[in-house]
Amino acid sequence: MQPRSKLVARVGALVALSVMADLFPMPRVFFGMKLDLVGTVWVSGFLLFGFETATYTSLGTFLLMTAYGPTGFVGAAMKFAATYPMILMPWLITRKAPKKLLVTPSSRGALLYGFASGIAIAVRVVLTFALNYYWAIPTFMGLPTQEVIQRFFGGSFLSFFAFVAGLNIAQGVLDAALPWILVVRSGLVRILGYGR
Repeated sequence: MQPRSKLVARVGALVALSVMADLFPMPRVFFGMKLDLVGTVWVSGFLLFGFETATYTSLGTFLLMTAYGPTGFVGAAMKFAATYPMILMPWLITRKAPKKLLVTPSSRGALLYGFASGIAIAVRVVLTFALNYYWAIPTFMGLPTQEVIQRFFGGSFLSFFAFVAGLNIAQGVLDAALPWILVVRSGLVRILGYGR
C-alpha cells in the first residue's frame, strides 16, 4: 500500500488530467456518448500506480463529471460503468501473476495485458448495452428505447446493438492500447511506477 500523501497527490493529478480530457471537444452521438481520453488516464493510473490509485481516480472523476459535465449524472455513471471494467478485469485476472508482469514490455506481459483487456472489453460491451437499453437512453433522451431504435435504426435491434457495441469496442481498444504504449512501452512505468 502506498503512503497516503503519495496517493492523494497521484489521484489529484490524475483526476485533473481526466477532467481536462473530458473537456476536450469531441463530437457526441445523439444519446451523449463520445470517444475521449478520460479512460486512458484511468488505465494509465492503474498501470503506473496500481488498482487503488486508479479506483480513487475513477471515483473522483465521476463526482466532478456529475457536478460539472454536460451530460450530468447519466453521462458520468455511464463513463464509470464503461471504463471501470478496463481497470477491474485486468486487476482481477492478474492478481495471481507476478506484480510487475502486467507492466513488463515483453511478449509475455503484452499477451497477459491483451488477454485481460479483451475480457474487460467484452464485459464493457455487455454492461453498457444493458445500461443503455434499460436506463441511460430513456433517461437521457426522454424516450423509450424501442422508439429510439425505431427512429434512428429503422427498428433493427441488431443495428442498435452493433452501434453501441462498436462504439464501446473502439473506446475500449483506445483505453487499453494508448496507456500501454505511453506507460509500458515508453518505459515511463520504470521511472514513475510500481514501488516508487
